[in-house]
Amino acid sequence: MGGFLISISPQLGKYTKQIVKKNSLTFPVLADKDNAYAKKLNLDFILPEKLKEVYKTLGIDLERFNGNASWELPMAARFIIDRNGIIRHRKVNPDHTVRPEPGEIIDLMKPLM
Repeated sequence: MGGFLISISPQLGKYTKQIVKKNSLTFPVLADKDNAYAKKLNLDFILPEKLKEVYKTLGIDLERFNGNASWELPMAARFIIDRNGIIRHRKVNPDHTVRPEPGEIIDLMKPLM
């Protein structure tokens, strides 16, 4: 459809490379060190202590993966930007497990062609 898909992650490059390889990703995954870009978009949040403990119990060590002690994550967000750099659609969800279906993204891109 002439568009590009990118992902942005606060993870350190060595962990991002592992995820790209493990999941056979064919699109770029950009690094957002210390959630700097997420902060500019007001998409960052600090995990509450109770959730932090749950993450640790599951072996998810954000300090190691993200390279800092902030325990901060970006909210899941999707932006569809036209050729002129105008945001035509955006969706933000604090639940990282809520992801758009590929067909939904295609439907949103069709009017931009």
